[in-house]
Amino acid sequence: MPRFLALCLLALTARAAEPAPLRAFVLGDWGWADPDMEQKYPLVRRNADLQRSVAKAMAARATQAPIAAVLTTGDNFYPNGVRSADDPRWRTSFEEVYVAPALQVPWVAALGNHDHDVTAQAELDYASRSKGRWVMPARYYAHHFPAVDVRVLVLDACSLSDRWNREFFTVKGQAEAAAQWRWLEAELAKPARWKVVVGHLPLKDHGFHPKEPEYVQRLVPLLERHRVQLYLNGHNHHAEFLRDKGVAYVTCGNGADLYPILEEKASEFIGAYPGFTELEFGAESLRVRFLDTEGRVRHDAAVPR
Repeated sequence: MPRFLALCLLALTARAAEPAPLRAFVLGDWGWADPDMEQKYPLVRRNADLQRSVAKAMAARATQAPIAAVLTTGDNFYPNGVRSADDPRWRTSFEEVYVAPALQVPWVAALGNHDHDVTAQAELDYASRSKGRWVMPARYYAHHFPAVDVRVLVLDACSLSDRWNREFFTVKGQAEAAAQWRWLEAELAKPARWKVVVGHLPLKDHGFHPKEPEYVQRLVPLLERHRVQLYLNGHNHHAEFLRDKGVAYVTCGNGADLYPILEEKASEFIGAYPGFTELEFGAESLRVRFLDTEGRVRHDAAVPR
């Protein structure tokens, strides 16, 4: 009996030593709400209503089980980003839409192509005054969740694509892209229990937009070599999950407006519906759940460490 009690105590101690799971939402391609534009354009009104329905579902889910953060995969403001940290779209498309107490957590944000249309600097400037809710210390950066040792590397993906680099960044951008690739390789080499890379552009999904070849050809081998468990992207306005060579590729571009899907049989899960994604990081397993505006879990996948 003493031995049995000792084993029970040992098991309980080991369980108590395990970190509690870390939960976060992922949202992409979402920022449409604006009363002035909604009055003028039916498409904006429709997409804004979709955005609000997703926000309502996020709030309900986070109220049931609190989250530590929201990760965005870019295209945070349509149609042309925001003009400054004082742009009224911060209020109409962000603060007044995701107003629920359960969503007052850090938003670890990535830039998309629409965020670059006017000036991406506006989103960096807003981060410095948002008291920690909008996280974007640079166009690309690392964000660490120490509780479960989740290291998130947020890319400025468009500046790593030749096509978008020519449109937004010109010659100076080529040098900055080279610096970002060097930064990424150095960051990926650092140890972490969970390695997550967030980039707006897709690598392996089956959506409407074509791939950016040089971005795919350079990034995919890095993810595989450094044993990144999860890549998150937007740009294509649907939800998708597939695995390849140890990496889980998750498309989260369904925060409002939706695009058609080109192929449905090549992925473990794919769907064109408004919604968001939930990540739950444990000590040895990650759960990836896709939810719609009714709060239904459309797909639940386990990713081993």
